[in-house]
Amino acid sequence: MPHVFVAGLVHETHTFLSERTGLDAFEHTLWLRGEAMLARCDGDASPMGGALEVATARGWQVYPSRYGAAMPSGTVTDDVLETWWDDVQQDLFAALTAGIDGILLILHGAMTFQGFADGEGEILRRIRRVLTDRLGDQEGVRFPIAADLDLHANFSFDMAEHATLFTSYRENPHTDAREAGIRAAQLLDRVISERLTPQVVAVKPPVLYSPKGTASAADPVLAFESMARRLELDHPELLEVCVLPGFSYADIPCAGVSFCATTVGDAQQARAWLEPLADEALARTTEGNPLDPPIDEVMPKAVRFGRGPIGIVEPSDNIGGGTPGDGTGILAAFLRYEVDNAVVVINDPAVAAACHEVSEGDRLQLSIGAKLGRFHGDPMALEVKLENLTDGRFTLENEKSHLASLVGRHVDMGPSAVVRHQGVRILLTTYKTPPMDLGQLRSQGIVPEDLHMVGIKAAVAHRAAYDPILAKTYYIDTPGLGSSDLRRFSFQNIPRPMAPLD
Repeated sequence: MPHVFVAGLVHETHTFLSERTGLDAFEHTLWLRGEAMLARCDGDASPMGGALEVATARGWQVYPSRYGAAMPSGTVTDDVLETWWDDVQQDLFAALTAGIDGILLILHGAMTFQGFADGEGEILRRIRRVLTDRLGDQEGVRFPIAADLDLHANFSFDMAEHATLFTSYRENPHTDAREAGIRAAQLLDRVISERLTPQVVAVKPPVLYSPKGTASAADPVLAFESMARRLELDHPELLEVCVLPGFSYADIPCAGVSFCATTVGDAQQARAWLEPLADEALARTTEGNPLDPPIDEVMPKAVRFGRGPIGIVEPSDNIGGGTPGDGTGILAAFLRYEVDNAVVVINDPAVAAACHEVSEGDRLQLSIGAKLGRFHGDPMALEVKLENLTDGRFTLENEKSHLASLVGRHVDMGPSAVVRHQGVRILLTTYKTPPMDLGQLRSQGIVPEDLHMVGIKAAVAHRAAYDPILAKTYYIDTPGLGSSDLRRFSFQNIPRPMAPLD
């Protein structure tokens, strides 16, 4: 029976945002330790849920520690790392004393702390240091550490040095998070039982892809995944090949597209097998960076299209990419073009709270949106009618939703309100929530299938939920820190030259 230590810390960090992500953001989304983590994740569609399924099937003795996650947002404060590490280090000392055979971590790969640009590299370095200190250099270096990553990981060579094997999501939207966790646990179980000594190798072509260019159902990522699966089929010594298009809104040295492989064979040969993937990624820079047309070029076409629902997709305020979700670009356009039966979701805690101080049916004057700087338009002063008040909680309609990779089954938008101005309803939330599940609208009394237009603050992650119901989809360019045009960002810390910037 393998004895395995399990922990995790998950965050996708947008370093161009001025806000800081503190411990409260993790405590709101996911901050569990020990048996509470096992109870919360058992059977859900998160990567931790998948890993625990394998643990049960293989008869593991699990030593659960701290598991934390927060919605994508600004740079994470160092106290989050230190608080997490205090718990994990204490639990790891106890587990090593009891005797363990391996470590399984659920991570993201694009987490940045104030003091550590490569968050996951720092976490893995600390864990490996404990192992070498406690077990000695030889055994500590060989001790198995498996880590599961998001497809948007900004992979680093420090991560490769300090871990034993990696798995990653292969789908974007991330409907396969559970499966990635399953593979991580299965491979760790194999490494332990067969006493394997894998190595991790990586290649990093000098290219960034915008979030819109990382959809797994379209090239270039579709082609990369096909190449990776072929490598695994042709070379059984490759336990997993990870395609990592990266998270481009991170101004850090390890940002960009990466490919990594876990091999039980020759490391130099494995690296050579990855080189064609790196060459292909650089050659397909343009495909990985599709741009969006201006909103006033799109809206006349959308109005003429007629039947709905019509999705107006706004990558520049892509909540799943860390932006505030309070941009007013779509709302302003819906009102400017007199769209009827439309919905847009705006995260505005102060306005949501103001709505909860009055009653449904009341009319009130509100200044909506654009509270976190003017990167996402201007606040809109509107007279509205309050239609609905809720606590903002809902259960995912699709348990394999992209959101499940973070929250499992249940989502908390905080106190929320639906208000109407002319033909547009506005869902106001306290906690920004990516549009990855139709339960978000339905829980607020809005039937998404009956809408004429819906504003969607996303790039790709909404598609599993919305594509089946939309009659037409239009992408639009508005002001925002999620712009698909990476040349608008002032990168200072990434390696240069870097496509498409140079």
